[in-house]
Amino acid sequence: MFGMIVTMAGSMVRLRFTDFLADPHDPDVMRRALEVEADVMTFEGETATFWLKGVEVCSYPVEVLASVEMQGKHAVADSRKYTVEDVRKQYRNAYQKWSAEDDERLLDMHDTGSSIEELAEFFGRQLSAIRSRLDKLGADVEGPGVPPASSQQPVQPPF
Repeated sequence: MFGMIVTMAGSMVRLRFTDFLADPHDPDVMRRALEVEADVMTFEGETATFWLKGVEVCSYPVEVLASVEMQGKHAVADSRKYTVEDVRKQYRNAYQKWSAEDDERLLDMHDTGSSIEELAEFFGRQLSAIRSRLDKLGADVEGPGVPPASSQQPVQPPF
């Protein structure tokens, strides 16, 4: 399972654990199952990480996952499978965690007028990942010179 990416329909995913684990949103609560929204699941080493629009939702060691179930009537796994290395040929930092330094630099560059395209090239990430990270950090993604996300074409993976 090293370095594999599985794309999924953007739906709720139910994670069942082998034991009770702390809820990442409420560390005072222990859960045997958790529902998260995700569109991509990656495996690197012995860790499964769940992503939504290029932003990490959660990450768990594979050994604590009893099952991963897609929820809803439209939940169908995408048959495309590709490796992290394949995606990183085009986006060198795709599916890597953001460091505090990267977050600070991203905000600084955005605040000084760098476009989403310039940020994506600088950080080696997809346009959607830059927009999602800026949004998560509370930045005005639709700032001056940035066309609304609804008018932009989604970035398709290179496969």
